[in-house]
Amino acid sequence: MKAAVLHDFKTPLRFEEVERPKAGAGEVVIRVEACGACHSDAHVADGDWPQLDRIVKKPLILGHEIAGTVADIGDGVAEVRIGDRVGVPWIYWSCGECEFCMSGDEVLCSKQKITGVAVDGGYAEYVKAPATHATKIPDGLPAVDAAPLFCAGVTVYRALKKANIRRGERLAIF
Repeated sequence: MKAAVLHDFKTPLRFEEVERPKAGAGEVVIRVEACGACHSDAHVADGDWPQLDRIVKKPLILGHEIAGTVADIGDGVAEVRIGDRVGVPWIYWSCGECEFCMSGDEVLCSKQKITGVAVDGGYAEYVKAPATHATKIPDGLPAVDAAPLFCAGVTVYRALKKANIRRGERLAIF
């Protein structure tokens, strides 16, 4: 399959032929229909975030705003079926067992894996993801519109939910 691959920080991505991912137990392979170009991808590629440097996989396929169609499923997958439309966000996987995951703060999970950072992302024809973290996309929502919701959209939604905004109150989103 074709993919845009990062080999070293501060170097251009290279379009290459790489092996198509295979679904292992509990995983799905998704045919990528759209993947957003988040500014976070540029920060990762440039090595701007030293706190992430130790977990950045190299070579790496960037991209964490992914929307596509399930092309293959691994053993034990019951959440989705081949042909389902799904998306993959920044959080590729979280343990689901620590105090942060149990309280809805999986973004703080110390065991989490980040899409397009610790594992290959969506700047490719196909991407592999845990079925538990592949979110279904409603019919009628185009992939190109759905993809950015898996980063910017989730970020705003989480902030609004945590803020407990009530009718009549004001808020600012920037």
